[in-house]
Amino acid sequence: MKYRKFKILGSLIAILCMCLSSNLTNAAEVASGSPEVAQKAKNYVLGTDYEIRAEEKTAKPEIREFFSFWCGHCFSLSEPFDMVARHFADQAEFIRNPVGILGGEMGAESQRAYVIAKNHGLEQEFYNELMKRIHLDDAIPQEHEDLVKMFESLGIEESKFNQEFNSFPVQGQQSEYEKLCEKYKLEAVPELMVNGKYYIHMEKLDTVQDLIDIISFLLTQP
Repeated sequence: MKYRKFKILGSLIAILCMCLSSNLTNAAEVASGSPEVAQKAKNYVLGTDYEIRAEEKTAKPEIREFFSFWCGHCFSLSEPFDMVARHFADQAEFIRNPVGILGGEMGAESQRAYVIAKNHGLEQEFYNELMKRIHLDDAIPQEHEDLVKMFESLGIEESKFNQEFNSFPVQGQQSEYEKLCEKYKLEAVPELMVNGKYYIHMEKLDTVQDLIDIISFLLTQP
């Protein structure tokens, strides 16, 4: 799979990161469907603000983030996306979908490690720790053993980790992550898909509230 070299959202990242302290004052309006928000939603244009990348929606509402642990933009937007996840917690599942294109062999290994962490209920702990090591601590994992040690610090023994790492279910989920990238024709990260059908043109957004508004709109689409 080939990804377009990152073109992503320099201005959006700067603006969204400045919005981390925002209390999302328009959230109540979005939830209540006020006339002002409803009018704004009607202005979204297919092909300009969003695209249809699949014929059918997912069985359950979801917001899926495609990201790489080795992507600096993904790290910068992790907190804004966490805000989005919290906002829609009662409406749609927020799913992280790691891609393996960055980080060389360790990129693909990190996908499997993420699956294992998720299976053990350690998804957030692993995500936070690996992002921290790569982007803040300059302690980038260089080999499989580095992931083994990380999981040992999370309470998973080496033998258990390696057994699951080489298991068919874990490899199958890693393959599914990649298949979804192909299905939705994604060429960069981070990207968001809503209900497995709608792709958001994030370069059109300026704030976290803009992102919440368009997701609210897309969650209502057929």
